[in-house]
Amino acid sequence: MATPAEGRRYLLGIDAGQTAVKAVVHDERLRPLGIGRRSSPVDRSTPRHAERSQHELWAAAAGAIAEAVESSGVDPRDIVAVGITGHGDGLHLVDASGEAVGPAITAMDSRAHVEAAELAADEERMRVVLARSGQEPTPGAAGNLLRWLLRHDPERVRAASAMLFCKDVIRLRLTGVVATDYSDATASFLDTATATWSPEVIEAYGLPADILRLLPPLHASGDVVGRVLPAAAEATGLAAGTPVIAGLHDVQSASIGMGALVPGRLALVAGSFSTNGVTTTRPDVDVRWQSRLSIRPGLRIAMSTSATASPALNWMLRLLGIDLAAPGGEAARDRLFAEAAALDPQEPVPLVLPFLVDSPLGASSSAALAGVRGWHTPAHVLRGTLEGIALMHVWHTRALGERFDWDEPVVLGGGIARAPLYVQLVANALRSPVTVVQNEEAGAFGAAAVAGAAVGVFESVEAAQELVTRSEPVHPTAESAGYWAGVIRAFDEATEAMGPWWSARAAEQAPAPGAGPSA
Repeated sequence: MATPAEGRRYLLGIDAGQTAVKAVVHDERLRPLGIGRRSSPVDRSTPRHAERSQHELWAAAAGAIAEAVESSGVDPRDIVAVGITGHGDGLHLVDASGEAVGPAITAMDSRAHVEAAELAADEERMRVVLARSGQEPTPGAAGNLLRWLLRHDPERVRAASAMLFCKDVIRLRLTGVVATDYSDATASFLDTATATWSPEVIEAYGLPADILRLLPPLHASGDVVGRVLPAAAEATGLAAGTPVIAGLHDVQSASIGMGALVPGRLALVAGSFSTNGVTTTRPDVDVRWQSRLSIRPGLRIAMSTSATASPALNWMLRLLGIDLAAPGGEAARDRLFAEAAALDPQEPVPLVLPFLVDSPLGASSSAALAGVRGWHTPAHVLRGTLEGIALMHVWHTRALGERFDWDEPVVLGGGIARAPLYVQLVANALRSPVTVVQNEEAGAFGAAAVAGAAVGVFESVEAAQELVTRSEPVHPTAESAGYWAGVIRAFDEATEAMGPWWSARAAEQAPAPGAGPSA
């Protein structure tokens, strides 16, 4: 890590993910000086629900910020701006005083799968939503969650005065300002052509017109929208009055932290989500990707995503008896990775469909483990799981590749990308050189970069991206071409064959017509 120096300006980047909050104090070269991390666990005790307390989210953020500031050794008065990023989608309702109305619903929540399927089945309404907002919404999108709440808990919607996204909750506690930015707003009711809230999109969702009252003021990601309040300063160790920007969606922020928020660059992240995004100025839309406005309306990321990365890996590790939270758990994981890396790269391993919590093939799709033989070991199963996660990069980029071009090498990040085995698997699967971002905490880096550009530390966000460091490219091996052609063919055949079975199971589990409250 770098060390503080007299007369320098410093930047704080905050990254609120699905289960943890990280805060990083950076110097003017965007080198980390202090890092704070706090767990922000998600409650999954109710099937299909993924919630957490907004108060606990803020407590985690405040604790991470305080740790980062203290460990950096920086005078808080020298931190000249705060940037925030967070996971998109989900639903965070607050009342007129800014207090939480119920728990935060995260993007991994799928309770609104029926509402999502209803919307997707209505071609005319879906056409409006896709054309205007740039995406077919998932069950975890704000519009579908609001429909679910109006059916099952309408009082919660009536009690709310604003609908926010994850990073907005943290900024609200820091500054008292209710707002959001274009990159998060795109996932709900924004007209991407005009960068304004759209009554037509609200209507197409089948929501009442007064939902418009919940939509907060819109800003570019780098707009300074508030300053740290005295109470927030006391909780975090920041100086009261420090400028805070509107902030941005985590995919946009991670792209900056990977040096990829430049038209024609493709960035892949293997974290809580498999995120695959190409930066573009084109407005092309398709149900297989989201066309999100970025840090300013003229720039977009066409991103194709699914929660098919670390959820699948962590589940499989638990199934194999490895508890990462237990003493020796990480060492056991590393040994298993080493065993998997030692296998013959062309040796067949089980085919894993990593649809534990999500699938781009529809809410009825579930995970599967196929082609298992008696001689397969835990190492074979682990490599099969990693191949399954890499296959999702193939699926997502195959869709994007029908409309967009990108430069090579592809940029890869996320927790799983720390494993050299996985990097090689991705290069082999995509038949493309892959470079791995070396900057620690790419999301916090991106948030700090936007904040720094906002207050003049950097000439532009593009200039800040030049400070990103990446590894030498990892190239696909020539001998793996035939093997991966077979793996991809097997994946396509398996998902096609499973389609009718998934549909039949979903029909068996569907509620009887007329059951439950209606909108």
